[in-house]
Amino acid sequence: MLYDFKVFQKVYDFLLWVKPTVQRFERVHKYSLGIQLENTVIEFMKKIVKANFVRENKKEFIEECLMEFEMVKILIRLAKDFKVLNLKQYEFASKNLNEIGRLLGGWYKRFS
Repeated sequence: MLYDFKVFQKVYDFLLWVKPTVQRFERVHKYSLGIQLENTVIEFMKKIVKANFVRENKKEFIEECLMEFEMVKILIRLAKDFKVLNLKQYEFASKNLNEIGRLLGGWYKRFS
């Protein structure tokens, strides 16, 4: 059982949104930015699982999650700036990422 299931579930739900969204990217962005975005969200989810299961140095693992989270935010912003995400999609992503960020921040503070 995951210790901080809320963070995992939010990222999981975000990935469920990212995958079909990337499938609708224009070809020029689907196989570069889109694949990178998908892979980064998957890597982010893996790091959350790892951080949940470690007993020692949990703070370091949560910091890795925070770094991966920042990469996801940058890729979403790039997608918006390249105009492969429309405003509605960007707002949806931003809202979800803000919530994930708050949960991650709270999780991090518990181990500081």
